[in-house]
Amino acid sequence: MALNMKTLTQAFAKASAVIEKTVSTTVQEVTGPRPLQDFELLDQVGSGGPGLAWRIYTARPRDGAPSAPYPVVSVWVLDKRALAEARARAGLSKAAEDAFLDLVRADAARLVRLRHPGVLHVVQALDETKAAMAMATEPVFASVSNALGCLDNVGKVPKELKGMEMGLLEIKHGLLQVAETLDFLHNNAHLAHRAISPETVFITSSGSWKLGGFGFALSVDQATGGLTSSQQFHYSDYDVEDTALPLQPLLNYTAPELVRSGDSKVGSACDMFSFGCLAYHLIARRPLLDCHNNVKMYMNALTYLTSEAFSNIPSDLVSDLQKMLSMDAVSRPSAMAFTGSSFFRDDTRLRALRFLDHLLERDNMQKTEFLKALSDMWKDFDSRVLRYKVLPPLCAELRNMVMQPMILPMVLTIAESQDKADFELSTLPALVPVFTSASGETLLLLVKHADLIINKATQEHLISHILPMLVRAYDDNDPRLQEEVLRRTVPLSRQLDIKLLKQAILPRVHGLALKTTVAAVRVNALRCLGDLVPSLDKEGILGILETVKRCTAVDHSAPTLMCTLGVANAIYKQCGVEFAAEYVIPLIFPLLTAHQLNVQQFAKYMLFVKDVTRLKRSVV
Repeated sequence: MALNMKTLTQAFAKASAVIEKTVSTTVQEVTGPRPLQDFELLDQVGSGGPGLAWRIYTARPRDGAPSAPYPVVSVWVLDKRALAEARARAGLSKAAEDAFLDLVRADAARLVRLRHPGVLHVVQALDETKAAMAMATEPVFASVSNALGCLDNVGKVPKELKGMEMGLLEIKHGLLQVAETLDFLHNNAHLAHRAISPETVFITSSGSWKLGGFGFALSVDQATGGLTSSQQFHYSDYDVEDTALPLQPLLNYTAPELVRSGDSKVGSACDMFSFGCLAYHLIARRPLLDCHNNVKMYMNALTYLTSEAFSNIPSDLVSDLQKMLSMDAVSRPSAMAFTGSSFFRDDTRLRALRFLDHLLERDNMQKTEFLKALSDMWKDFDSRVLRYKVLPPLCAELRNMVMQPMILPMVLTIAESQDKADFELSTLPALVPVFTSASGETLLLLVKHADLIINKATQEHLISHILPMLVRAYDDNDPRLQEEVLRRTVPLSRQLDIKLLKQAILPRVHGLALKTTVAAVRVNALRCLGDLVPSLDKEGILGILETVKRCTAVDHSAPTLMCTLGVANAIYKQCGVEFAAEYVIPLIFPLLTAHQLNVQQFAKYMLFVKDVTRLKRSVV
C-alpha cells in the first residue's frame, strides 16, 4: 500500500500542535501566568479591585521578555487558591467563586479595550492558570483605598503608605482627573461604570488618578433600556460582610437607583452619586455612608442626611456635592458640569497643576511665563504634591533643551527630598540624557548639584553617566566649571575604586593645577590634591609632590604657598615622619624664603618644619 505523504505530514503537524500545547500548558502551570514569566516581582505596593482581591507588585522585565513601555511596571496577581479557601471559610458556594472570577475577567477585558489617559494602561493582558490570575499595567503607587488607610491584602506595608495623608490640593487634582475620565466614559465610550469607589480608583507612580474596576460596567444604552435580574444588584436587609467574594459594588458608594429592587432602568448619573460619596470620603476623611451592606441602614442614612454632615466640607463644594448625592438621579450634575465647580475653578494652585498636566502641549513662551510664576508658588505645595504632581511633568519636559535652564533647578531641588530608590526610579532616568548633552550653564548647574546626584545614584549609574559628565567639566575651559568640579572631587572619590580614581580623575586634577592661568583654579586643585592624599598609595602621593613642586616653581603667591603647606600636612599625617622628612621637607624648606609669606604664614611654615625635624630626631 502506497504511503500518502500528505496525510502523514498533516498527522505529524497535528500531533506536534497537540504536544506543543500540552507542553506550553504544563510549563505555564509550573511557572504561573504569562506576566509572572515575563516580569520579575519586586515589592508589593498595594491592593485593589473588588474586595481589594488584587495584590499589586512593582516588577521589572526579565531578560528576553518582550519590551515594555515602562522601565518598571505593576503586576497584578490574584491567588485563586487563597480565594477558594476564603470562599470555603465564608460558607459560600463554588458558583459564587466562579461568578467573582468572571467579574475579574470582565474588568481586565474592558481595561484592554478602553484607551484613555484616565483609564489604567494595560501592558500585558490578563492570563491565568489553575492557581492564579495575573496582568501587567503601567506602574501604580496604590489604590485610593490603600491611600485612605485600608490595607487589606497587603503583606508588608510600604513605608509610603504608613500614616499617609493627602492634602486637599492633591485630592482636588485627583478628583478633577477622575471627573474628566467619567465624562469620557459617559459621552464617548457610552459606559456606566457602576462601581466608583476607593477600590476602583488608582494612583499611578506619576501621581495621576485613574479608573479601573470595570467588572460591573454596562453600556449606557443597555442600562437605560432596562436591566435583567442578573445585571441588577441584590443587597441584604441585614448586615452582611461579603468582602471575601464581593459580587456587587460596595453599598456605601452605590447610587440608590441601583439599590432599589424596583428600579430596572439606570443611567450614567449613578456614577455621579458614587463619585460624590468618594469625594466626601476623601475630603471629610470618613465615609458618608457606613451601612455594612445593610439596605435599611443605607436608606435611612440617605433619607435623613442633614446639612450637619457637610460641616467638614469646603463651603464652595457643599452645594455641588449635595446635588451629586441627590436621591433623584435627574438632579445630579454631569461629570463635565462638576469640573466647572468653583471648588476647582477658583484655586490658583490647582490651575498650576492643570497647566503642568498639559505642559508638553504648550509653546516655549507659555512655558517660560508659567515657570516664572511657579518658582514663586511652589513653596506652598506640600511634599507629596511636589513629588507626585510637579516632578513628573517637569522631568518629561527636560527633553526640551530651551527650557532646561529653568526646569533643571526645580527638578534638582525636589530631588533633594527623595530617597535613593525613588530618585533612581523616577528622576534619574530623566536626568541621564541631560548628563550626556549638558554644556555651559546647564553643565555648571549639574556640577553644583553633583553631591546630591552622587549620593543618590547607584555605582552603575555613577560610572556610566555621572563620571563622564564630570570628566567633561574637568576638561572644559570655563574656570567656573573647573572650580566647581574640583570642589566635588572628594565626595566623588569616595565612591570610586582607586584604579578608576587614578585613571579618570587624578590626572585631570594634576593638569588643572599645572596648566591653569586662573589663581582660584590652581588653589582649588591643590586643595583637592591634599584632600585626596588619604585615598592614595605611595606612588600617587609622590605624584602629588611632583605637581606641587612644579606649581611652586612658577607661582609663589601666598594662596598657592599656603595650599602647598596644606598638602604637606596631609601627607605628614597619612605617611608619617620618615616619609615627610625624606620627601616633604626638601620641598617645603626652600619656600621659607618666599617674601610673599606674611609673619603668621611664615610661622606656620616654621612650625611644620620644626615638628617634622623634632620627631625625626626623637626617632633617631
